[in-house]
Amino acid sequence: MSNQNEMLFCQSCVMPLREDKDFGENADGGKCNDYCCHCWKNGKYTDESTFEQAVEANIPFWIKDFDGDADAARAKIIEVFKGLKRWES
Repeated sequence: MSNQNEMLFCQSCVMPLREDKDFGENADGGKCNDYCCHCWKNGKYTDESTFEQAVEANIPFWIKDFDGDADAARAKIIEVFKGLKRWES
């Protein structure tokens, strides 16, 4: 059972899922609680990126938190993404 105050995050890219528009859409048109609108549409992933491609694509969104250090951002993204449903092995 999920706490209603618990913040949900996309299990592919870590985007916060705050509003209905943020959530992905299942094949039946219902809201997907695991993935965001950018990663999940019509019940499937919107792209077939590899883990490495997803990490690289997210550096621009994280780099500001690491004072422009792409290597530090990359290391943190790898650490975080390894715990997400889409990328866990």
